[in-house]
Amino acid sequence: MNSSSFSDIQQTYPDAELLPVGGSTCDCYRVRLYGKLHFMKRLKPELRTDPRYVSAIQKEFDTGYNLEHPHLVRYVSVGDDYLLTEYVDGESLDIFVKNHPDYFHIRKNVDRLLSQLLDVVGYLHQHQIVHLDLKPSNTLITRIDHSVKLVDLGYCYTDVYIDTMGRTDKYAAPEQLDGSGNVDARTDIFAIGRILQTLPCAYKYNKVIARCTAEAPSNRYQTVEELQKALKPSSRLLFIVIVFLLLMVALFGLYLTFPQNEPQQESQPQAIEQPVTSNDSLINPPANKPVDKPIDKSVDKPADKPADKPADKPVLPPSTSNPQRLSTTEQLKTDIEAAVLPKFNATMGALPDSVEPGTEQWAQAARTFEQKLSNTLQQLILSHQDIPMETVAQEFTSYVQGLITLKFNQNSQNPQ
Repeated sequence: MNSSSFSDIQQTYPDAELLPVGGSTCDCYRVRLYGKLHFMKRLKPELRTDPRYVSAIQKEFDTGYNLEHPHLVRYVSVGDDYLLTEYVDGESLDIFVKNHPDYFHIRKNVDRLLSQLLDVVGYLHQHQIVHLDLKPSNTLITRIDHSVKLVDLGYCYTDVYIDTMGRTDKYAAPEQLDGSGNVDARTDIFAIGRILQTLPCAYKYNKVIARCTAEAPSNRYQTVEELQKALKPSSRLLFIVIVFLLLMVALFGLYLTFPQNEPQQESQPQAIEQPVTSNDSLINPPANKPVDKPIDKSVDKPADKPADKPADKPVLPPSTSNPQRLSTTEQLKTDIEAAVLPKFNATMGALPDSVEPGTEQWAQAARTFEQKLSNTLQQLILSHQDIPMETVAQEFTSYVQGLITLKFNQNSQNPQ
């Protein structure tokens, strides 16, 4: 650009700083207004008298000024050939990926990026605005907390501004490239798929990307809400709900079995089926655990106990420091594993690593696992009456959670 143009800006904004960013139509500056930093976008000198580009500046400001969203840059003022927005201290998404190559290998960081980007794009669509220039360089990542700030409404389509001045071919949908002008929300969804392709973890979203970037708009996600649902990690909620329901159903059954106003009936220890180990199980119990006969649920007999002393009544240890109680607790853990693990390996553990959490196949296996466990906790409590019910329930729930979490992490890390 020529020096006189920059001098004109400096007369109005003495602290104006030309930035190494901008497109084919505008130069960009960082300026200070009333002590606050702002971003200035000004037409290049050769375009300042072209009514098409002058009207495009006015259109962008008119559209953006009435919008308010935490992930959309705020528009401040407009002049004959420039506009001012808030200044965003950060980097564009493409530069951020280069400077932080490992950041988007962490699932929660990708989820956060997509959640914020889709939220602001959905907000635009609710206001009858199609961005039409979604791309990494228009998606800023703030320096402080790595939040999204979407910028540049210069090419947007609205109910009152139906003319668009351009596009970025790499991220443009077929309906933009063929000049038909039949753009809508699905055009932005196509660009979101292209943005996903630029992330280092793109291979995890192959199915989503393929649908976003389908040639025909009718084959894409039809709305941002539909895309959000496809990306939602619903299996995490399913995991929490399953564990909660398991515990609630079991405890409800316990209150029916053990009324508070009646003495508890003594029950003979019940043998719990041992797990059948196989090479294709997710987890196999240690080889040194007995599997050739039912586990004796009674407390281990002391070495010096007379042979003729009856052993059909549980012996309660005098304190938690007693080695006999420790043996009983360890026996409980062994019995929980023996009761739960075969059911897990036959249901969720049998799922291939390629089955993603949240899919119908995953949900069906989880429901089957839940059904198989319906009476397991109650049986364990009956078999361990020398241990408080709360302790048995806690150990049981912890073990079930551990198995599901292990499988969840294993399948989440597997590429689609």
